[in-house]
Amino acid sequence: MRTLDDRNAQESGGDPAWWEPLDEARARIAAYLTDGQGGGLTRPDVPELAERLWTRARGDDGGVPVEVAVIVAELYWRRHQASRGPENGSEDLGHAVSLYTMIAEVAGDAAVPEPLRPLVAQAAAQVAAGASRAPTDALLDEAIDRLEAAHSGDPAAHLDEAIALFRTLLDDERRLPQGDARRPAALSNLGMALRMRAERTEQGRLADVDESVRLTREALRQGDADDRAAFLGNLMTSLGTRYAWTGDDADLAEAVLVGEEAVYATSRDDPSWASHASNLSGLLRIRFDVRGTGPDLDEAVRLSAEAAGATPDHAPARSLRWSNLSNALAARFDLRRHPDDLDAAVDAGRRAVLAAASQPGLQAPVVANLGNLLLTRFEHWGETADLDEAIRRGHDSLAAGRIGAPAEAALRSNLGNAHRCRFDRARDPQDLVLALSMTRRAAAATGEHEPQRASRWSNHAMALMSAYEHSHDLEYLQEAIAAGRAAVEATGSDEIRGSKYLSNLAILLATRRLPGDLEEAMAAATSAVTMVPPDDPARAIRLFNLAGVLLDCAQRAEDGGASRRAAFERYQQAADLMTAATSVRLTAAQRAGEQAAEDGDWASALASYANAVALLERLVTRRISRRSREKQLAGHVQLAGDAAATALSFEAPDRAVVLLERGRGVLWSQMLDLGPNPEFAARHPELAGRLADVASALD
Repeated sequence: MRTLDDRNAQESGGDPAWWEPLDEARARIAAYLTDGQGGGLTRPDVPELAERLWTRARGDDGGVPVEVAVIVAELYWRRHQASRGPENGSEDLGHAVSLYTMIAEVAGDAAVPEPLRPLVAQAAAQVAAGASRAPTDALLDEAIDRLEAAHSGDPAAHLDEAIALFRTLLDDERRLPQGDARRPAALSNLGMALRMRAERTEQGRLADVDESVRLTREALRQGDADDRAAFLGNLMTSLGTRYAWTGDDADLAEAVLVGEEAVYATSRDDPSWASHASNLSGLLRIRFDVRGTGPDLDEAVRLSAEAAGATPDHAPARSLRWSNLSNALAARFDLRRHPDDLDAAVDAGRRAVLAAASQPGLQAPVVANLGNLLLTRFEHWGETADLDEAIRRGHDSLAAGRIGAPAEAALRSNLGNAHRCRFDRARDPQDLVLALSMTRRAAAATGEHEPQRASRWSNHAMALMSAYEHSHDLEYLQEAIAAGRAAVEATGSDEIRGSKYLSNLAILLATRRLPGDLEEAMAAATSAVTMVPPDDPARAIRLFNLAGVLLDCAQRAEDGGASRRAAFERYQQAADLMTAATSVRLTAAQRAGEQAAEDGDWASALASYANAVALLERLVTRRISRRSREKQLAGHVQLAGDAAATALSFEAPDRAVVLLERGRGVLWSQMLDLGPNPEFAARHPELAGRLADVASALD
């Protein structure tokens, strides 16, 4: 950045974006001069106002109009007066004198208020005499202290103060001239502060992130080899933040390359190695989400595990490192469906929450992450305690505050989705109200180009669909379809994600059934299936939804036999997909059996029911509570009877007996609690432990 120059001194206009903060600053100064009571000048947001005005007025060359500099300087001077600070010393007065010293060089002493001219002359003389290094070091130390305070979770005001101090130093090249060894670190730290503010600001400032990337690049260019790894780490983080907001693949690719260099350039004994490794693991996990390459995910798990393990117990970053590991493990569970990965992800999430107990500014995001993991585990195994805890954790995160705009939108969307899941199970209207309000607010808060836009509109669409099914109010369905279309439009060229939202839209359209709806639903559901690879676990859901649309079409067609047969085949394909969740495969097999039985195709019905009964044995696990297992089985209590009845219709009584007993055996084994009762366990603890081990082995 450069100090004020002659070109900017002559400017009388500028980008209208800075007129609003300029008017606000003038109004506050005028109010103080009128009533002398301080008014808006004593509020803690004055540094943020000054920074906002300075940033918006900054030109491409880094300079600002003198008019702006004068108002910012007066803002600090009048704030010093309103706060009744000491005559010759306060932070506000120091900012004012520094700015007026630069202004005097451009506009002359007449631009400096008369009471400040002696202090400005003294400061100018110190600079001319080369005596500025000590004050510069003091300002640098102060700026770094403010940045560290903000990083540890203190209020965002510390960020504004840090940014203002770094700008004061960098805008005056007499303090930090080109070639000064301190300048690259100041550039990098200012970039870090801007990125942090962008993440925590209510509206999320993309301009801050863009400047953060530019500054950290410049720090890397100017810095020496000793600091290269640190600057690479800052650039990696800034690029990753910008990618999260814009979805620019070039930013993600560069962030990974820069991150790899940072990790390999840092000694494992250096505390910053864990930071670089953890951040790189997060980027690799994101790249896996985009490209679907397993090696990226395995490397992300390895790096995040080593980073978390290498972080001391009381280090401020410990909670985020464990949270990062939990995200990587959750992503690997999504890929390979190994239950241990999801359990380990929840365990890492709990460690993250425990580590964040003393850091109010970090509690919200890590608690939100744990809530999401618990919701995922509920969706796979049906443990109601996980769902309840996910909701409680989510509300705890909101109550903690200071989560930052992008993270808060994600939290509200996921929390709304959790309330919808609980409403679908327990039918508490309050859950539906919260699901609707939270998903709507999250979707509305998501920018047009944010990568998460599609998922948030989809979550809102599903909440609206639940509201329609509950109330039969057509307005909910109409709004759900509009939200579903918004989700599809937001996916762009990402076919894997687009498949999910197309499939959801197909169900919504098939439910409404206005002219043309079924045709559009059929096209969307078919495309959704073709977009996912044959072995993708999500393909089973897509096939299941396509089968439902085919059955809807069969009711309208003159000859619906072909559509019904196609629906049966899609149910079969979903049931046979080995990578899919057992609950999806079982439901698909059961639907196939029901449909074939309705059509009188007893051979196909019997085969499908036999498959469903076999899957029933794999549906529940002792990883979840007995109550949750009972709820999982509640939707399939008639399965064994239906299977046996089908076998009798096929004139296969022996098969009927086998299927009936097999199904009943699953139900009875779950009804009988193999764990010893408390009285027995108290009298014979060793034997009770052995029985518990046997029960676990039987699972």
